[in-house]
Amino acid sequence: MAKNIFRLSVFFILSAAVLAVITPILSINNLLYPVRIDSSYVAQQQIAYEKQRTADENVSTQVFLYGPDQLKINYIDVSLTMKDSTILKGWLAIDTTRMQSPLLFIIPDITEGAINYLSALKQFCDRGFHVCVMNLRGQGNSGGDFYNPGNVSVTDVNYMLEQVKQMPFIGKVALLGTGTGAGIALKVVAQYSSADVVVLQNLPLSLRYLMKKKVETEWGSFVKPFFPVVMRSYEKNTGIHLKEYNYLEIIKKLYTPHLLVTANFLSKKDIEETVKIYNASTYFNKRLYIDTETYLKPTGLSNSKKYYDKISTYINRSLPSTKKRSRFGRLASR
Repeated sequence: MAKNIFRLSVFFILSAAVLAVITPILSINNLLYPVRIDSSYVAQQQIAYEKQRTADENVSTQVFLYGPDQLKINYIDVSLTMKDSTILKGWLAIDTTRMQSPLLFIIPDITEGAINYLSALKQFCDRGFHVCVMNLRGQGNSGGDFYNPGNVSVTDVNYMLEQVKQMPFIGKVALLGTGTGAGIALKVVAQYSSADVVVLQNLPLSLRYLMKKKVETEWGSFVKPFFPVVMRSYEKNTGIHLKEYNYLEIIKKLYTPHLLVTANFLSKKDIEETVKIYNASTYFNKRLYIDTETYLKPTGLSNSKKYYDKISTYINRSLPSTKKRSRFGRLASR
């Protein structure tokens, strides 16, 4: 009996030791190297779907999108070289109805890519925007050793905005970010004031809180004792100081019109987080939109006309006026 107890004790101790070593490594790898959502990934998904449909005729019809040309969008391929020579790629949908239109720049979440926003390209472009969506480092067909939701991506997005805004048909600028992309968008606007409006979808309370959620989702609640180890390892690998990314505090210093959105969400806690951040904001021009219809639905074709109308209307109402003063107006002001 005593031997069995001893063996069990040794087993549990060794298991805990293995978990303490393996959990941080695997969790950090998944955070640094998310699955690249690109055309190759979609092709694999379609093959798996077709096999399933062959085996089961009751499987519902699914649409697979590989590029903007499938939706007959007027677009150009965008390839921008960052200051360290890393090349980031995406698409720019062009509104051909006007000489100059506002730009909506979209930043995907860690588990997404530009390809997830193909339907958004068309929907927002049809509503009078030029729409640019880019894969960040470690995403889609972009370069980069790993995904970085910190100052590296904040600097990259600001640099990309500077490049795209030089195009003569680009007017005012709005940013839309989802998840970690929303955190990047918030930091870009708060740090550089490089956009006139920002839409923050599924913005987490903090980057640290988001990382803990992702690790717990993957490993279960029993890994909570190892969270500090995972976080320290993540900071060491990325150079990101997680305490600098408390979005609940950063939003208090945001003086740009902003719309907080919960959509395509997986948990009702996401709504609570969005409301909490909205209440923390002190700026007068802020709005809250909860899209309950997209609960447990992925980004893309599941988003309704109402979703695109709500976001487009807020952006248009919040963009600065571009009215030109006449000669008589100038004389009157002297």
